[in-house]
Amino acid sequence: MPSEEDDDLYDEEFDFVDEDDSEEEEQAADEDSENGEEPAGEDDADRERGEGEEDVDEYGRPAPQANYVVHVYEHKKFKRTIDRAFTPEDAEAFATEFNRTSKNYGRFALAGKNEAPPKKSIE
Repeated sequence: MPSEEDDDLYDEEFDFVDEDDSEEEEQAADEDSENGEEPAGEDDADRERGEGEEDVDEYGRPAPQANYVVHVYEHKKFKRTIDRAFTPEDAEAFATEFNRTSKNYGRFALAGKNEAPPKKSIE
């Protein structure tokens, strides 16, 4: 017959997070900020870039601008424009997937520039 200790083996909740370590890190960060030290995550490149400059991707190239929209047509007549700014690649990908999944319903999506008005109908 099993002992009573074996019965309670899985009754307790397990806490896999070591809360002591995270509390110590938070306290160290608070002390650093009180002493006027900068957080360890920032380096010279981050500070030099400043607030007014463009975002760059991981290779240092300027990030693509979100200046495209997607127009939706139903039975070849303009229905609406998706209310979201897209990058050129995202707009094409969205329109392609939309067209693939909505072909049975007579709907069609077309990516275009933000400034260009949509066509009233497509042929």
